[in-house]
Amino acid sequence: MSCFKTPYYIAFIILLFIYHPVWGQNDSYRYLILFKDKTNSPYSLSQPDKFLSARSIERRRKYQITLKEQDLPVNPKYLQNVQKSGAQVLFPLKWINGALIQQKPKDLANTLSQEGVKGLYYSYPIDSSGSFQIKKKSPKLPELPEAYQTLSDSLDYGNSTTQISQLGVNTMHAKGFRGEGILITLLDEGFLNANNASFLQKAFTEKRILATLTTTPGLKDVYIQGSHGTHVLSTIAGFSPGKLMGTAFQAQFALAQTEEGNTEKIVEEVNWLRGAEWADSLGTDIISSSLGYTVFDLKLSNHSYSDMNGKTALSSLAAAWAAQRGIICTISAGNDGASSWKYISSPADADSILAVAAVDKSLLRASFSSWGPSADGRIKPDVAAMGQATVIGTYSGTISTSNGTSFAAPLIAGLVAGTLQANPNKSPWQIMQAIKQSGNQSTKPDNSLGYGVPNFNQIQKLLNPLLAISTVEKKRIQVYPNVIQLGDPVHLKRDTFEEITVELINNLGSVIYTFSWTGQQQDFYPPPLVSGKYYFRFTDKITQEVIPFYFSN
Repeated sequence: MSCFKTPYYIAFIILLFIYHPVWGQNDSYRYLILFKDKTNSPYSLSQPDKFLSARSIERRRKYQITLKEQDLPVNPKYLQNVQKSGAQVLFPLKWINGALIQQKPKDLANTLSQEGVKGLYYSYPIDSSGSFQIKKKSPKLPELPEAYQTLSDSLDYGNSTTQISQLGVNTMHAKGFRGEGILITLLDEGFLNANNASFLQKAFTEKRILATLTTTPGLKDVYIQGSHGTHVLSTIAGFSPGKLMGTAFQAQFALAQTEEGNTEKIVEEVNWLRGAEWADSLGTDIISSSLGYTVFDLKLSNHSYSDMNGKTALSSLAAAWAAQRGIICTISAGNDGASSWKYISSPADADSILAVAAVDKSLLRASFSSWGPSADGRIKPDVAAMGQATVIGTYSGTISTSNGTSFAAPLIAGLVAGTLQANPNKSPWQIMQAIKQSGNQSTKPDNSLGYGVPNFNQIQKLLNPLLAISTVEKKRIQVYPNVIQLGDPVHLKRDTFEEITVELINNLGSVIYTFSWTGQQQDFYPPPLVSGKYYFRFTDKITQEVIPFYFSN
């Protein structure tokens, strides 16, 4: 599982999925078929309430998004014809005017001959030898990002303080924006025991889990298998004061199982499309997904780097279609930064979404975080959040830490939720732009961390200067001079007396010296160091600040 070709209307090549024996017979397969049109359908664009929720219709009205034929459901008559041919319709897919069906290969021709059926969806070009051409090139490694300060608030975040404060979400919470009224849909592997975990009980008892969806045939419950989704959900919805607090712990949630356990089949991208359509119909504000697709069990299905153009992989098309309908998508960039692949995976390559990289507690890039750019040259990832040693809740009910862009993406989803709540008159496109421009390397975005780690304070300043938090301009701690030579002291100054832990960190993220500071001023004489960039990290009970300086010998 990655947890982390041409569009459907062009040339066709078979898309075949072996049906998992746990759920059915070994000779049963899944196929993605397309229909010819949506004519003579009982559905009409003039009556969207027949196929969209009131919440979904309101989102379109609010953002002036016009309904189009792509939004119309598949013609029920065509689905009936397919069923009469002996195929089982697993689910229709309106955005591509198709359906995922289950059928024995010997009976497929009968289904394809039915009225209204156009043919099979072919998504991957195969050369004359029957194999894929996979082209890769080495990325240029960018420089490490700058660090910057955050503020504190009165909630007890426990060990999750760092991942919260890096994004300024503590200030967001203190301002009263905790995701209330915002619907976040997660597309993931499953949510094992999420309904029993103590750190998620607040969301369940307050009935803020609005809907669930399974896409694996025969699976009826999202809570009985697949722990990855539970861990992801905890970073947004978790509420365990003193241990773990999610970035939008008062939001509403919809949970979709689209990933299929220990196998990696390209049908999972079809499932992802199904989940995105479902999210749209519910009226979702944010889709967050910590899944990525590059390599599959069947090598003929593999993506090449050239496919990472936002226009080839079905999941990437689905993410772009969701974005067109006013849904902000936060997608994990991938965990292949140290592998031979190196690059982002689909659907992180989609246009108009937020692909999220991973940093550590010092705002330095995690080595596993996947690189950009997209194959067509766009900056990717878009932003970053803490994905190394992220505090999470586990399916067994414990609080732990884990690594992956899988956890960076939902942290950003919570930031998006609070930002939407704080700015109800701003469009999703304005919100996404402000989030990127608030990043700590927005003036020099790169293909390592994109625009960097965003911050709620700066987002508010960009979206509405009248709501800007002026105190963000004033550093809590002053460090000077900025360039230190051997034998010279670093001057530390602040306005408070509380005990604070000071760590000296090199540019690889390793702590090389630590001490406690209780006064307002202190001169610190660094030990002999190699010339280069270093960081001071100041940590108290509820906040953390990282300030860079340079050493020259």
